[in-house]
Amino acid sequence: MIKIVLIVGASGVGKDTLIKAIKNDVKANFVTRYITRVPDENESNYYIGKEDFDYLRKSDFFVSVWEAHGNIYGISKLSIKHGLNIISISRDIIKDFEKAFNDVTTIEIGIPKEMLYTRLKKRGREDEEAILKRIQRSEQKIDAKNCIYFDNSKSLEQSKKEFISLIYSIK
Repeated sequence: MIKIVLIVGASGVGKDTLIKAIKNDVKANFVTRYITRVPDENESNYYIGKEDFDYLRKSDFFVSVWEAHGNIYGISKLSIKHGLNIISISRDIIKDFEKAFNDVTTIEIGIPKEMLYTRLKKRGREDEEAILKRIQRSEQKIDAKNCIYFDNSKSLEQSKKEFISLIYSIK
């Protein structure tokens, strides 16, 4: 049986940090994304050039593909395994997974707007206008059949403990 747990949320809410923190404590297939941007220190992605990405997309290699902030992301069909699969994706492609798989739960990771602003500013990837757009987008409602909100504003240790409990509750 294949179980899909989609992790979504605004850039800067700590999705990748939280996923990285639980990898040794949760028995799951942590699916690696393909991306046309070199990953930062908190991410674990396969970097691939745009031409190669386009070739794979045309070859029907991906379950789903999305574009965000000038980069292209994809989840390969071969990366989905039997058992629990944890995948960080864009909220815009949840429906792709809900159409392709029967057992899909979406976890929306969130933090207060003020904390998000501080994290995005500190990261230094975008200018003020882009940061404010990201914060505004973070307020959009998630369209998913089975969505759970997770507040990631606590310490990493506390959030990790609560996140592991949440994952085990939906297994």
